[in-house]
This record gives sequence, structure tokens and C-alpha cells, in this order.
Amino acid sequence: MKLTKIHWAVILCVVPLLLTVLLKFSGTTESLENNLIDLRYRYANPEHPFTDKLVIVDIDEVTLDAYKSTPIFGRWPWKRNVYQPILEYIAGGMPKLILFDIMFFEESPEDDPLIEATMDLGIVSHAINLNKEDLSQEEDKIYEEGVPQNILDKSLHPENVELLKLSTYNILQFPIPRISEIATYIHSVTYTPDSDGVGRRGNIFFKYRNSYFPSLGFTGYLSQHPQKTIIVKDTHIHVTSNDDTEISIPTEKNAFRLHYYSKETMDHMPRISMSGIIDSRRALDGGEVTDFSSLKVPPTVFQDKVVIIGTSAASTSDTRLTPYGDRPGYMYHALQYSNLMEKHFLHMAPEWLGIGLLFILLPFNVSLSVFSKNIGLRIVVPALLFIIYPLIAFLVFRYDIHLPLSEFTIAYPLTFLGSLGYLTLTEGAEKRKYSKVLSNMVDPTIVSEALTDLEALKKGGEMEITAFFSDVAGFSTISEQLSSEDLAALLNEYLSAMTIILKHNKGTLDKYIGDAVVGIFGAPIKREEHFLEAARASLEMITRLSELKKYWKDNNLYSKDAQDMDVRIGLNTGKAKVGFMGTDTLASYTMMGDTVNLAARLEAAGKDYGVNILISENTNLKVNSEMFTRELDSVRVKGKNEPVKIFELISKKGESPQNIVDATGYYEEGFNLYLKREWEKSIQKFTDAKKAKGKKDKAVEMLIERCNFYLENPPEATWDGVFTRTHK
Repeated sequence: MKLTKIHWAVILCVVPLLLTVLLKFSGTTESLENNLIDLRYRYANPEHPFTDKLVIVDIDEVTLDAYKSTPIFGRWPWKRNVYQPILEYIAGGMPKLILFDIMFFEESPEDDPLIEATMDLGIVSHAINLNKEDLSQEEDKIYEEGVPQNILDKSLHPENVELLKLSTYNILQFPIPRISEIATYIHSVTYTPDSDGVGRRGNIFFKYRNSYFPSLGFTGYLSQHPQKTIIVKDTHIHVTSNDDTEISIPTEKNAFRLHYYSKETMDHMPRISMSGIIDSRRALDGGEVTDFSSLKVPPTVFQDKVVIIGTSAASTSDTRLTPYGDRPGYMYHALQYSNLMEKHFLHMAPEWLGIGLLFILLPFNVSLSVFSKNIGLRIVVPALLFIIYPLIAFLVFRYDIHLPLSEFTIAYPLTFLGSLGYLTLTEGAEKRKYSKVLSNMVDPTIVSEALTDLEALKKGGEMEITAFFSDVAGFSTISEQLSSEDLAALLNEYLSAMTIILKHNKGTLDKYIGDAVVGIFGAPIKREEHFLEAARASLEMITRLSELKKYWKDNNLYSKDAQDMDVRIGLNTGKAKVGFMGTDTLASYTMMGDTVNLAARLEAAGKDYGVNILISENTNLKVNSEMFTRELDSVRVKGKNEPVKIFELISKKGESPQNIVDATGYYEEGFNLYLKREWEKSIQKFTDAKKAKGKKDKAVEMLIERCNFYLENPPEATWDGVFTRTHK
């Protein structure tokens, strides 16, 4: 049966809609929506200010490093007697409450001072943690009877709490008995992340058997606004305080969705290093100061504030995953507290809205694409809608309003692309046939220009481009190991993958030279960011080659050397002569000049430094706003007298592991010292770089070897730090 326009319209609407409904029931759309909300927090944050009613006392790396040689603070966890003077100092500033994000579940010989401070100060809140385990009836009874009554007495009594359908925990980890017996305040630090590990929701309270314990953030809120009533409603938790302050907390999956502040705000929460408090207390005890204002941390900073004592030092292993990556665990609790204090809540759209919008948008898209005669209406309007709705969703997010994006993101592109496919199948057959023939003759990136003015291309001209050269390391060895059929298959697979990436990033394929690929970015069609496109293509090629090698290994294809093969890439940006050169029947678009020659030299030099992608200073200057690079050396390449600074292109910014970032920093410090003739210091920095990287670094080894040589054979006073390459 031949499909009519009506048939196509129904298919293009119903299939994406049914797929989206199935994905919604499977939970996929929820996970996608979470990630899209994370994206909006990063790029469309409402920019609310963090509460000014909180101070975080951070046991950070500075603290542990400053006191690592002292017997009291030298090891983590600290002995508990250290907390008494710290708590007394903080309490001297008259805070509302001091909350520990540190758990004291096991007894120690130094418990007495901590117990004494807890009892005397009366404003210290200790942490409990809840878990769920499968227990026998006897074990369950033992656990239940083991919880101190004073802990149970600190539970909340919310009304209509059954509406929340909270998960019930049967294990309660509580502070040591002597703290539990006298603690005035108790809070839960139980962490409840989403399935991907990101903490996006905060529980107001947790259910332990038949008791309800407040979270750390809610405990902090109640210290500022002591509760009168807590009433659970269908979609909100309504809290009225003794001071008649009211707050209505929207709930989602039995908790409230955390409002994440901007990355800058999150990273600059009101934190005080514990080292400042220790120094201030010691200064007072030693009589070094009499004026509180001259202390590193005056007690007045805590006045009327909630204080959270937590840790961020790496050795304490207390981190939580956020939309901005791993952050110290106390940030999760501090975030809850600030949200509650300032009433910063995201107003979530109803569950049905995402699917409901599709019933409007999909038929609208299809009706224009299938039935309209106007090409603008057929393509431009649906394409604009594809942009406009997400843009609206991002804009209203700045006002704490959530519009669903996941269902739209799944279904609308399918319908839109399907509509374009329909147009292509039904109306573009002749044009597609002609374009296919022409594309086999000319690179697709220049088809349109070749069709309009082929003579202009033949004449050529001078343009700023980024020249691209790549070559497979040790390919001669690989070719000797393979039959002609396998060698052809390997080359076809590798070159096809690399060429697709080159063209996808708007590059023009110049030629293949055996296993080498030569490409042009920025010509014949002028591209404003050809240098970035070349850099992105290079990084994608390295990633794609890793995927190919894994596939070859998994399927035992070709030889071991082929499965381990590596590629070197050279990039250089500058003026070059470009044009369509050849005969009328056999021509190719190519490039010539010093810019091109240097790119070829850089590809070859990559072997000496053991790097995949080597770029010139010209290219580095243009891409370093988005790309993470490492200055490797200053060299004179064969055939040129002028020195050239060379750089390794490592990754897009923000995508390199921390150890690589650290290693790069050490290397560049070492290289600067090398240029200053400080050989020994330079060797130390290069050694630090090698240790940080955790694997072989040929560039490091080369520079260390040079430094050792110059230690014994100092260069002349005219030495400019430039290394001369004597080979291509």
C-alpha cells in the first residue's frame, strides 16, 4: 500500500509520542530531566544569594597541613578532646546552634571533654545516620532496644506525615551513649542521592521505625525559627514557627528539590578554615592579643548564626556529587539550610505537562512540514520552535520556574528529523542524485561553491587557514605484518573514521598519503573559527582511534601492533596559498606555503615529545580560550631559522583529569625555570610533573636529560633556550 500524506503525518506524530511514553514509564525521561535541570543550573541560574545566617567551619587541607606536625592535630580523625576549646570559642560568639557534620559513633579515651562541652554549652547538635538492612526478628529487636531513649525523644511529630510515604529505616547510628544521653539537639546526616549519585533532593525529616528525625539543614532552620506545627499536605510541607514565621516547602518524591546556587556562589559559601579558629584560640590563651577584632577569626562572626562543622580535606573522604561535580559533604547540608531560610524553591511543573505539550507541538510541526507548500513554513518554523521552546525553558528557569524538557528533547527532534526525511524522500530525489555524483568528485564542504564558480576556485588565492597533518606511528611495521587484504581493510576503516571527523568539523580533505591524512580548515569557504574546528577534530580523532583499537582488540582483528597503533597530528595557523589545482578532469583543492610546511614538521616532531597533537604558537593563541594546552618547548625546525614555540593540545578546557592539570602546571613551571638556566629547580618540577601524571612522559624525560647535560656543560651566554631540530 502506498503511503499518503495523511499516513505519513500520523506516523510522524504517533511513533515519537509512543516512544516517549514508553521511556517515561521506564524512568528514562526522569533521568534525562534531572540532567537537563542540572544544565539549567549551570547556564541559567536564578543567581539567588546564599543565606547570611550560616557559617561553615571547615577542617580543610590548610588546617591539616598547618598542624600536621603537632601531636594533637597531626592525624585524622582528631582526638575528641580537641573539640572542647573549639566549641567554647565558637559558642563565645553567641551562635544559634553548632551542628556537627562529623559523626562520633565509637567511644574513645578522649570523649570526656567533648561530652562536657556538649552538656555545658547546650547549643551543640550531634549527627545520627540512618540505614536500611535485612534483619532477623531477633536482630531487629536488639537494634531497636539499643537506641537511647534521649535520642528518640528528639524526634519530630509532623501531622499527616503518612501522606509523604517516606521510606522506613530500621538502623539508627547514634553518637556514643554518653553523648546520646545528654545531647540537647540531634540531626540526621543521611544522604539520599538520585540513581546517578547526584544529590538533587533534600529530606526535611527521615523515618526511623515510628520516629521522625530532622535533617541537618532543617535542624538549623528550626534553631532560627523554633517549630510550632509541621503539617504535611499533598504537595507541600507547611511549617509554622513560634515567631509566626511560615514556610511552605514543595515536595517531590517525598522530599524537596534542592535549589543549587551558581557555581561561584556554591564555591564561595561562607566558610572559615578551622586553622583560623585554632590560631585565634591559641592567641587568646597565650595572651598574645587583647582586642578580639585583631584575631584571625573574631567570635563575633558567629553571632546569631548557625554553624556547621565539616570537612573538605581529601583525607577525610567526605564528598557529595552535585551538578557541578564533587563537593564537600557539608555543602549538601548547607544548601538545604540556605534554601529553607531564604525560601529558595524551584516551582516544578506537573508530571503530565511534558507529554501534554507534545500533543500540541508534534501535530503542529507535522502539519507544517507535510501539508504546507511554503518552504519557510515547512522547515524554518519547526526549526525555530526546536530552538525557542528550550530557550523559553532556560529563561523562565531564571525565575525559579521549571518547564519540562526531557519529553520534548526526545520526541520533537524525531518528528522534526522525520519530517525533513519525508521532504527529502518525496521531493529531493533528483537533487540528491545530482549532489551525490558531484560529491564523489569534490569534497562535500565545497560542493556549493564549486557549482557556482569553479573557475574562481581554480585561480586560488591566499587565505588564513589551519593546516592539518596526521600520520600513523610505525605504520611500516604494521604493514609488513598484514596481508594485502587486511592492510587495505585496516586503512579503509581508519581513514574513513578520520575523514568523517575531519569533514564533520568543517575541514576539507586535501589528500591521503598512504596512512597520512592532510586537511585544510578555513578554506575554500572562510570559517571564522577554523582553528577551533581543527582542534576539536584532532581531539575527536584521538578519541575515535581509541574506540577503534578497543574494537580491534575485542575482535582480535589485524595484528597486535595495529591494535596498539598511535597517531600524531600537527596543526599550524597562518596564511597559505590555497586553490583548486589540476586539470579540468582531475583536480583537487590543496594548500602550499610555510604555514603548511610547519604543520608537517610539527606532526613529525610529535614523535620526539611523545604527544599525539602538536600545535604551533599561532594556533595556541587562537584556541587556548577553549582548549587546554601545554607549552612544550621552543625549537628551530629543519628549514627555518626563526624559533617556534610548540604546544601540546591535551583536551577541551575542564575535561582533563586533575592529575593531568597538575602535571601540566608543574611542567610549565619547570620549563620556565629551564629557560632561566635554573637546571636543578627545573629538574625537580619536571619530576613533580612526571609523578603527578602517573605515567611515562617523553617530553619530561627529554627536558630532564637536557637539564642534566647543561648542568655539566653550561651553554653560552647567548643561549636563548631554543632547541634546534636537525631532522624533519
